Amino acid sequence: MVEKHKLIAISLIHRLGEVPIGEESILVAVAAPHRKAAWRAGEECLEAVKEKVEIWKKEEFSDGEGVWRENREGNAVTAEVTEEGVVG
Repeated sequence: MVEKHKLIAISLIHRLGEVPIGEESILVAVAAPHRKAAWRAGEECLEAVKEKVEIWKKEEFSDGEGVWRENREGNAVTAEVTEEGVVG
């Protein structure tokens, strides 16, 4: 990606733990000589993360209930997240 878009640098940060509604969970920072190249690289990078990285989130509802969702599907799943990983 760096060569393709002629980037100076690219960096990703993904927050762990509870992320309040309205706050960012992932940051993509791109440095390039041209804004258009940086924008395209950032979008491409974010799409690659969503496609390749297994990210789980727990949606919590006002009634105290919640459901775990996988980023690839957006579908609710029955799973338990433990220190060893996702079970279910």
